[in-house]
Amino acid sequence: MKRILSLILCACLMISAAAASADAVSDALSQAAAMTNEELYAKAQEEAAAGKTLNFYSTTSFAEKAAANFMAEYPGLTVRYFEIDDGETYNILTKTIGSGVNDYDMGLVQNGPDLKLYLLDSGLSYNYFPASFADEIPEDYRDPTVVTFINSLMIYHNGGGSIGLTNVWQLTEEAWKGKVFFKNPVNETVNVNFLIMLTSPEWTERLAKAYEDYYGTPWASNEFKSASYQWIDGFLKNVNYTYTSASKIATGIASGAPGNLGLFVFSKLRKVDEADRGNLTVLAFENEVDGFAGFMYSVYATVFKDTDCPYTCALFINYLLSAEGFAGEKSWNSNQGYYSPNTTIEKPEDIEDEPYAYWKEKLVFEDLRYIEENFNEVYEFIAVRVG
Repeated sequence: MKRILSLILCACLMISAAAASADAVSDALSQAAAMTNEELYAKAQEEAAAGKTLNFYSTTSFAEKAAANFMAEYPGLTVRYFEIDDGETYNILTKTIGSGVNDYDMGLVQNGPDLKLYLLDSGLSYNYFPASFADEIPEDYRDPTVVTFINSLMIYHNGGGSIGLTNVWQLTEEAWKGKVFFKNPVNETVNVNFLIMLTSPEWTERLAKAYEDYYGTPWASNEFKSASYQWIDGFLKNVNYTYTSASKIATGIASGAPGNLGLFVFSKLRKVDEADRGNLTVLAFENEVDGFAGFMYSVYATVFKDTDCPYTCALFINYLLSAEGFAGEKSWNSNQGYYSPNTTIEKPEDIEDEPYAYWKEKLVFEDLRYIEENFNEVYEFIAVRVG
């Protein structure tokens, strides 16, 4: 009996200690939000002197270079990058945060609805946004804090000349069957989120307008709930799921049959052999597309409740949001397809890309709250069609 009581007491003390630690992290992040970088650096140096190292997960490999640049900017601090696959992110993090089996401090993750549901709402992680960026970063991108946007675009093999795609409804027609490459949305959260967003009131209206523009008659159906559901149905019937990653779609389209089109992450063009790069045309750069030319999603920063270096985490997030951190050597801004929420940061002129503002009206953007509220219904509709 004494042993049982001892174990119960030990467990209670562990829970109490974990709660106290979590409160300390929350308090530290609240204080950090009002600090200058100089003040944060001093606190981070104290953490480093105590032997603390910032270990972070990221779904984007460019974060590794940003970490290296950060350490050069702030000598004495150590940041270690660990890649995590999008599909496993929340399964891994919910099992490890607070478990004592690892020493990870923060994450750069995608899929905002799952971040909110599995980490933020459950108290496994905290949002941190520095007050010093209030004038540069719109309120919509502060909770949770966006560190970069990534876009997926319609890109095609131009070996047969222009494909003449000017309206997204063309992609639902029989002529495109098997010629549209898209990563299976059941296995890729940002892809399924894109399709769910199409059912929102804004995009339902835009797709109905595109339908009328293309077919010359108002949309109507006894089979589908809205024009968006009909477009999703027709599009998925034509999708070719041969390639299992965005990189493979990029290289496969570039070296494949003329006229094939992919909807994949723009930044993956860096994976294409130089000899094949000229085979690819970004549809949005060729002509206006009635409907949309792709979609945009966010990568968010989140600080885990059991970190032992909250001030270093805060300073690192500050750095990622700054021009120095986002646009540093070989970091996000040096490549196509990455965009900062910081409105003072523009894309370099020597890159074949356009700034965030250019894409704002051309792409479908995630709204994590809409996706969270409508996920189950639309996901079921999609999953049946993917099979």
